[in-house]
Amino acid sequence: MQCKPGSVSVGRGKAAFAGPHRMPNLNSQFSQVQVQQFPAPAHLCPGYVVNTTSEHSFVDPRSSGRDVANLDAAPCSRRCLLLTASMAGLLLSQGQSASANVLPNLTGVNSMELEDAAFEAYANRDFQEAVNLLTQLVNKEQSSPRWLEMRAQVLCDGKNFDVAIQDFNAALGLTPEIDEIGRARLLAGRALAEEGLGLWEDAKTDYTVALDLASQGGSSPDPYVVNSRGNCFNSLGMWKEAREDYLTSSQLFQQAKGYKGPNGSSTARLDGAIYSASNAALMLAQMGDLKGAMKEMERIARRAPGSVDMRAALASLYWADGRTALAEEEWEFACTKINTGCAKYTDPDWLGRIRRWPPVMVSKMQDFVQIRASTS
Repeated sequence: MQCKPGSVSVGRGKAAFAGPHRMPNLNSQFSQVQVQQFPAPAHLCPGYVVNTTSEHSFVDPRSSGRDVANLDAAPCSRRCLLLTASMAGLLLSQGQSASANVLPNLTGVNSMELEDAAFEAYANRDFQEAVNLLTQLVNKEQSSPRWLEMRAQVLCDGKNFDVAIQDFNAALGLTPEIDEIGRARLLAGRALAEEGLGLWEDAKTDYTVALDLASQGGSSPDPYVVNSRGNCFNSLGMWKEAREDYLTSSQLFQQAKGYKGPNGSSTARLDGAIYSASNAALMLAQMGDLKGAMKEMERIARRAPGSVDMRAALASLYWADGRTALAEEEWEFACTKINTGCAKYTDPDWLGRIRRWPPVMVSKMQDFVQIRASTS
């Protein structure tokens, strides 16, 4: 299978299972956006409403001053998997009239032109326009699951998870059982939307079936999907299982042949490997092995010096271990030497619900921040 822009090829001579984290052919990335829910009927209705506000960004950790902490900050473009990217876009008010959602008259426009226009709208982060254009393609080719899948992933990027799931279901209904890779990709996409709704068991099941189907289809496991299933285990309090998935994901990233950009260039997936390894270290702390967790975090911080995530985690663990000077040093570096800063790490809700640190680490960070503030 040829790698599409933004995909990762894993293994030797095997086709890699391209997970749900990038919209096929539109190079989708995870986003954190606000979406007003639009009522079904989902599949042939032109008026999905998407409200976008920029909240999280992802930057490559390979250079100092950069961070991977937001890699999993939102389910859809886990992004990307995986990769999150800062999104800015059109804000559509809830009070707008129905006529504002009427599609432009593109009678006679062929599918290729509509697809090109959808590419452009998505590249401009105009999710509403991308959904409108893809809806026209759905209407023109109602027997094809392709456009439903693409629209579902745009809706997922817009956090319109309920409607995205309906599109994934419809696409699955049009995809034959023999197409194991196609069904695997759709199930993984649906799982991503289920994560957005907090349906952890459903998402875990879909990710597991997706990985099994991909294997049956001769594809290597997608490290993004394995990391995402780890997130589900994490959210269900299944720390050991989560750690196993995170470690596997990190190993798979390191085996990856590379990231295929639009110009054919390839770079190592260090960002994904670091992020999954960071998740694994956090799980080790939750499992009670704080010394082991610190050693893993120290190794990660040396490999990715711009990781606010690991420096903040080390600061909280050093503080709890009585090594206050080291704690202050790590915290100071995270807050002043890395461009994303450390402010979010003082918010326990963000830390636990969005970044998905386990309870033990959230508690230790709270202790560090509160005690430090009271003595300063």
